[in-house]
Amino acid sequence: MIAVIHDNLGYSFRKVAGLLAQGLGRVGYAAVSLISIHGLYYVPSGLAIVIYDTKLYERRHRLVRGAVRAKRVLWLDSPASPSTLDPNVYADSCHITTLPYWYREYARHGIPVSGWIPRPVDYDVAVEVSKQPREELCRDLWAKYGRYILTVGSDNVLMPSRPPRKGLDAYDLLCEEIRLKHDVRCLYAGNWSLRNAVKVSGLGGLSERDLLKLMRCSEVFVWPSRGEGFGIPPIEAVSVGSIVVSSNAPFNELVVGIKFDYTEEKDAWCPEVGFPFRLFDYDVRDLVDAVDYALSLPEDDKEELRIKAASTRELYRPDLVALALTQV
Repeated sequence: MIAVIHDNLGYSFRKVAGLLAQGLGRVGYAAVSLISIHGLYYVPSGLAIVIYDTKLYERRHRLVRGAVRAKRVLWLDSPASPSTLDPNVYADSCHITTLPYWYREYARHGIPVSGWIPRPVDYDVAVEVSKQPREELCRDLWAKYGRYILTVGSDNVLMPSRPPRKGLDAYDLLCEEIRLKHDVRCLYAGNWSLRNAVKVSGLGGLSERDLLKLMRCSEVFVWPSRGEGFGIPPIEAVSVGSIVVSSNAPFNELVVGIKFDYTEEKDAWCPEVGFPFRLFDYDVRDLVDAVDYALSLPEDDKEELRIKAASTRELYRPDLVALALTQV
């Protein structure tokens, strides 16, 4: 039996757990239990895959150790500064991170880590959305919004880090300027209220097909984040052939698209979670210029970028991710 222990209060963790269970079923594991880390009960044997924030796991690791006698694979991610982690927490489990950057950083800081495996996307829906011609697929969205750029993501609201980790402040400034240069609107899905973007949904308020369709139909998917443990939205966007604009921070290493230079690496305290984030700040002017460049490309070049992006989605198939996790 395989137990997938996850944070069911976190939207992305809940999504990843469901996709992993789907993938495990496809590679032959019939008995898969989805268990909330907040209501954890005794897991006596088999394999337990823990999907959680790395730093928050430290606060609950004694509970997991006490309840889970199965072999533990800690498949964790967090933007937390590695210097704050306790190496002893990870010493008795197979610790897998989600990005090559964090694998290198944890190893450099003496944190026991065995490798990296990326988070999955909803591969079936991504293929289905990608097969349909854009002009046909997007007709209703373009009739409603016109041509648009998009970002997706939620951030701490009451006491965020400074600067805000997800870069939604930068996206808002971008939107204020870019509409003066291009005939596009700015759309946003997440938990912030932005002055210069139309909020189409809160995070988790769209079906997977509607979310991926919204991404595919964007002229540019903007990823303004300054720090990620993984960062699912840009990977979902490339999986359906979106043109993604992001910084070249090392956590964006797997993101295929147009990148601009970050300017500063630093640790910034986030009062709302009680630990510092590892952030890669940038000049908003560089973000604006990169989006301006992407929007100004000839249509043939844009289509070439979309095809290149979509070709990378095989890496994020739930069955391949599941197989890798069971073989570490």
